[in-house]
Amino acid sequence: MRSDRISIVSLLGVFLLLFGSGPVRADERAPKEKNVLIIGRSSLAGLHQLVGALLESNQTPMNVEEGPFGARDLDQMLSSRRVWDYVIMDAWQFKRGATDAPGFPDAVAAFVRQVRAHSPQCKIILFPWWIPAGPDATNEGVMKVFQRCVEAARQNDIWVATTGPAFMEARLARPDLRVTVSEQDAHPGIHGAYINACSLFVILTGESPVGLPATLKIPGNKKGFTIAPDDAKYLQELAWKVYKRELKHTKPVKPAK
Repeated sequence: MRSDRISIVSLLGVFLLLFGSGPVRADERAPKEKNVLIIGRSSLAGLHQLVGALLESNQTPMNVEEGPFGARDLDQMLSSRRVWDYVIMDAWQFKRGATDAPGFPDAVAAFVRQVRAHSPQCKIILFPWWIPAGPDATNEGVMKVFQRCVEAARQNDIWVATTGPAFMEARLARPDLRVTVSEQDAHPGIHGAYINACSLFVILTGESPVGLPATLKIPGNKKGFTIAPDDAKYLQELAWKVYKRELKHTKPVKPAK
């Protein structure tokens, strides 16, 4: 009798292992897709689509949306979804690029409070992509902008992307690439948009973008997005190099135990 009971229990265990104890809900079959909101204005230029395409190619799909800052009320943007997992903010928008302005830290703090009131667990990322003009248009100049963003981020327990430093380094090192639209127009060109997307991919995933496609499918765009594979590899490696170099500045500092 005892051996019969053991056999029945064993068979029941195999059955449960193979077929489960009941129907599996949809939210148990696959991890929940995370929601990402990228806020800015002229810096965006389809950036959310590039970031989404890079994530998709890495089999890390996220729902990436854009919200032009100032075009709609921030509360309206946030309330378009029940919860946001990541909100990425173009830091230029706070004081029109003046990160050294006295009101910059307060503007960052007010933004963080508003986002967290809607999505308390959201990871907020400052996105400093722009480059200083005139004599400050150097790697050193853009690092000053980055550091001021880092200081404001630390005060609010948020993250900072390495977009600006990578963008500037690519522009200075590779004048053959269209990192900016033109010499007169500092908005991201096709290669600038790609390295910005790689930099955001890195901080969202913590993974290297090296090896991601140079050709991406963009929803609603039959032509998609394409740059030369060698150029893509250079921009991917640069985005990863700058991120690793500044890793200690990109995420909130954990208090010492």
